Amino acid sequence: MNKKMVASLAAAMVLGIAGTSFAASNPFVDVPAKHWSYDAVTKLANAGIVDGYGDGTFRGDKTISRYEMAQIVAKGLAHSDKANAEQKASLDKLSVEFADELEGLNVRVTKLEKNSSTIKVSGEARLQYEDFSDTANGLELRTRIHLDGTINDQWSYYGRLQSENNLRGESGDDKVTMDNAYVKGQLFGTTATIGRFDYIPNNGLMIDSTLNGVNIEVGNVLKANVFYGKDNNKDTWGADEDTATKHLEVTGLNLNYDASKATALTGGYYQFKNKDNDVLNNGNYFNSTDDTRKVWEAGFNTKFSKNWALNTSYGQSDADTEDKAYYAEFAYKGADQAEVGSFGAWVNYRHLEANAAPSTTFDGPYAFDSQANGGKGYEIGASYTPVQNAVLTVKYANLKPTTDGSGSEKSKYYLAQAEFFF
Repeated sequence: MNKKMVASLAAAMVLGIAGTSFAASNPFVDVPAKHWSYDAVTKLANAGIVDGYGDGTFRGDKTISRYEMAQIVAKGLAHSDKANAEQKASLDKLSVEFADELEGLNVRVTKLEKNSSTIKVSGEARLQYEDFSDTANGLELRTRIHLDGTINDQWSYYGRLQSENNLRGESGDDKVTMDNAYVKGQLFGTTATIGRFDYIPNNGLMIDSTLNGVNIEVGNVLKANVFYGKDNNKDTWGADEDTATKHLEVTGLNLNYDASKATALTGGYYQFKNKDNDVLNNGNYFNSTDDTRKVWEAGFNTKFSKNWALNTSYGQSDADTEDKAYYAEFAYKGADQAEVGSFGAWVNYRHLEANAAPSTTFDGPYAFDSQANGGKGYEIGASYTPVQNAVLTVKYANLKPTTDGSGSEKSKYYLAQAEFFF
């Protein structure tokens, strides 16, 4: 706040409120140049606990008023969760020194800091190498910035910026999208999600994609999610993203029942409709009369000991051929980004026919990197946290085609990736 604004505010208070008195001292009197609070606030500013004046800097080379110092201290108190023990002690000492000014600013500063702290920004970067034996390989960097905002005590906002960079300079480089943007909150006794959001029903065997639409969640022990919208991706069901021009309409119901503390039963029913008459397969997307495809699935997850888990699911579509998908996976422990030295390992067997799943969650799911071939075989993998907020993962899959006429030659898939969280 500049000197003219301070003087104007002081004059308004004197003229407008008869008999008003400042607490123990005049808040517009400068803090003496040699006062200990300057050194304390400078240290807090260097540590990122306070950000000084409105321009984001603490001008420690000039004196400021007690009112201005109280504003800086108030900002530090609003970010005290970032402070260590020594810094919290310094904030406490400053709070005592400027208690009267802080009390006078209480309502204004509380509202200001509440508004400025409702957005939480975090991010992650994933460096990934994939190799489809004798078919293709790639090196990609994916960066995500997460924006979490509080609207009120019942509604929140989430946004996710995503950048995908082909580190070999080939096609697919420089893609930056807002691939998530939604509000979520309570609506007539349900939890509503509205906007663009990830939808990964159950274990992701059948669907792992992004929906532009709405999801309504109800229940506790038995949870139901009803969703409707358009799939944000055009490459579902193995379609070529460059050839497909429309987004499929999606309607679905997902169920999750907590049978016990260790076991959950899952199920779902989904319909994909080519409502916009996208021209594929010689004028018909699904080669069906109403150009729709229906999918259902059922499965369960269970932890049969502290460190071991079993996840399994079976799904089927109404396609005439190649319509089944199933998998079973044993998993041991798991890498935790916050716990250095933590690790996990897994092995699974999966069978994914060409027309069963619109967009499965598995990496390298199909033989020779083509959904038209289908894929059946096993995967083994492991993950490890070498330092805090960094996770290393390796995978290997050995697959055969499921479709007739695709031969019995095996396809091998390798993945190595490093994830960093900040």
